[in-house]
Amino acid sequence: MNIDKRLEPKKESIPKYLVIAQSLSSIAPLGSVSAYLTFAFQSSLASTFYAAILGALIYLLWVMLGYNYSKIVATTGGIYDFARIASTETVGKIAGWLYWISYAIYLPSVTTYLTGIVLPSVFNIPPSLLAIIEVIIPIILTILLISGVKPPLFYALITSTIEIILITVLGIKVISVTGIKLPQYNIPQYNFWSGALAVAFTLAGGGASFFLGYEAKGRGKTVGSSYLTAFSIASIVVIFASYFETAAVGFSNSGISNLLSVTQYPGFYISQEFLGSTFSIIFFVFTVNSLLGSAIAAYVALSRLTYSLTSRKMLTSIIIVAIFFISFNLIASITGQYCLVYQYTTEASLVTLFSSHAIVSAVYPLFVKKFYKLNLPSILLALSSTILMAYGLYSNLIPYEYPNTLIGIISLISGVILGILSNILKPILYRKN
Repeated sequence: MNIDKRLEPKKESIPKYLVIAQSLSSIAPLGSVSAYLTFAFQSSLASTFYAAILGALIYLLWVMLGYNYSKIVATTGGIYDFARIASTETVGKIAGWLYWISYAIYLPSVTTYLTGIVLPSVFNIPPSLLAIIEVIIPIILTILLISGVKPPLFYALITSTIEIILITVLGIKVISVTGIKLPQYNIPQYNFWSGALAVAFTLAGGGASFFLGYEAKGRGKTVGSSYLTAFSIASIVVIFASYFETAAVGFSNSGISNLLSVTQYPGFYISQEFLGSTFSIIFFVFTVNSLLGSAIAAYVALSRLTYSLTSRKMLTSIIIVAIFFISFNLIASITGQYCLVYQYTTEASLVTLFSSHAIVSAVYPLFVKKFYKLNLPSILLALSSTILMAYGLYSNLIPYEYPNTLIGIISLISGVILGILSNILKPILYRKN
């Protein structure tokens, strides 16, 4: 079969469990528990368990909004089509290209974080080998994606399941040793809310399934319920992890502070302390895999968004993303400036992500008016979600830090310009080969 034809999205060809896997893998359960949860601990210390519960409830605002969109708009365009159908083609293009930049930049961000920060912190790897790994990763992921949509989704299903099992086993072991007790709650409110928001954004990413709307069996109904299911599983796992990681160090602020002074990967460190080196190696391997799984899910989503935004064939869309992905990783590989590349790409990715989400949140009342009956709860949901995303955008731009903030602003402006120009030049740019 011709590769172009084989890669073209096929209507209602993907079962629900693979759609759930796409969402769950994008959230990266073990990556969140082992590494990303660190940001919440730094703010809310032993109160992170309470902050995690609040954070999950806060992010539920966006989840409910995305759920309502995805039930109706079942396409390969995801965020782009949400904003387009709710508002106008231009608004849709702006939201779509902002999201495209966010995901396209996220790919080198997460893989450079893995190569340049995670691996060297655990193993003594020569710089030349790190440089090779940095370039090989995007090539391997591209080959996996060219194999079709189902292989990466099955991979995500198997590995995400193993990740959750590992977290559960570690948590049960820790609690069996420490017992059950309420963690200390003794921090300023600002720190508590900072921790809650850190957890909220840790749970982001499940919307990668929005781009499987056309291909999912059951279309929008399947995507919406899969998104809710994945978010629920991830929330329970992260809240549970925030509890047992706090329990492992004595349920106290001082215990968390001491833990963070020793390691930036508390989940991995605790696995060594409670279950030994063999389990911790397995835990680390699947933490690495969790980060890669998140990149794979983003790649799947981005290939479909590119397909929708440019009206090119799927193979061409994958190649467009691959060129962008490999180029950034090549820069990190040649310069050896992994931390800087990670820092700059993360800033650009977050600013454009929050911007696109803010647009989709702001036009939600227009969407409700078209397909449902506009009411006060819908307006409040849109307002709350818009404020949440606006805060995320604000926190990444203020206070001004050169060059990070400048990079974020340039990325934001680029997305807006791309959206406007792509709509004006639509007859020239968007044509099937």
